[in-house]
Amino acid sequence: MTSMTDAAEARDPVEFCPAAACASAIVRMEGFIDHVTRLTEGARLARSPDLMAQLGAISDELILAADEARDRLARVQAVSAAGAMAQLLAAIRDVRVRDAAEAQRAKDLEARAVRFLAGAGLYDAGFARALSGTRLGGRLHIAAREATRVSAQ
Repeated sequence: MTSMTDAAEARDPVEFCPAAACASAIVRMEGFIDHVTRLTEGARLARSPDLMAQLGAISDELILAADEARDRLARVQAVSAAGAMAQLLAAIRDVRVRDAAEAQRAKDLEARAVRFLAGAGLYDAGFARALSGTRLGGRLHIAAREATRVSAQ
């Protein structure tokens, strides 16, 4: 008989990690958005304004849903390395958008990911410092180093 921990480790991270599940949903929605975009191009070539309008409405809804999923990803805790990595990747995406709301969300995503990784002993402060250009990242690196030092004692 396996323990609960062994069972959780054997499962797909998406099944038990809220952050990984949010990231998976975002990827699916972005795939649908790409597909609708291709269909819209076909409707444009077929000169079907009604179909283009309908596809545009679907695309808008999917974009809003993906953004809501990104907000959820910034609020949930990662309970797996896959979830923490998804949060870090989402933070990189949000920093590149160069919008104030996305910049704040990027900070939240980075903070949650670093907290999980530091707590799991998977955090390399030197490497992360080289990757992170945020002031929050610098503060988190110090906090993670202290957390690692305390847990080692």
